[in-house]
Amino acid sequence: MFVICAGWMTAIAACAQKVAVKSNVLYDLTTTINVGLEYALSDRWTVEISGNYNPWTFTQTIKNGDGTVLERYDGMLRHWMVQPEMRRWLRHTFDGHFVGLHVLAGQYNCGGLGILPIGWADGRQGTDGLQNKRFEGWMAGAGAAYGYLLKLKGRLWLEFSIGAGYLYLDYDKYSPRENKPREDSRYAHYFGLTKVGVSAVFLLK
Repeated sequence: MFVICAGWMTAIAACAQKVAVKSNVLYDLTTTINVGLEYALSDRWTVEISGNYNPWTFTQTIKNGDGTVLERYDGMLRHWMVQPEMRRWLRHTFDGHFVGLHVLAGQYNCGGLGILPIGWADGRQGTDGLQNKRFEGWMAGAGAAYGYLLKLKGRLWLEFSIGAGYLYLDYDKYSPRENKPREDSRYAHYFGLTKVGVSAVFLLK
């Protein structure tokens, strides 16, 4: 029994040296719950899987020039997404520069918000699309990434990553106001950023 327990403890310790847990600070700023796990397959290869979830609704208010409230409605950035990525490190795993290939898939229900830089969901630039409409649907795609892992102190590291690729989006368009019927059903092909990350990373050793 002692030999079996010792074997299990050795295996757990070996695995722990190959695992990193992380959270993307940029997602945290949008109140999106997110976590990532990365596992070393060899001296230069790792596989990462990350997941995001945002269930929140934000009340939006339209006011007159004198400050009186004209209308209130719900704004939301609800979504979930999973994104596995295979990484090749240029030196050693969890050390410096890496490149990667990823796929992603998820569902979203977003709109009534004028806080995002582009209105990609209806194919127009500007925030007008997401401010005045709500888009509900699903997405899937793939891309390539580059990143760098910077050591801070002890087991704490900071990861910078950026990726670009393709997304297929299938969605229904609504007014953000309550009890409004569906206005349209569309799909879109998106080419551009598929990930941006500034992540706090904790290496298990």
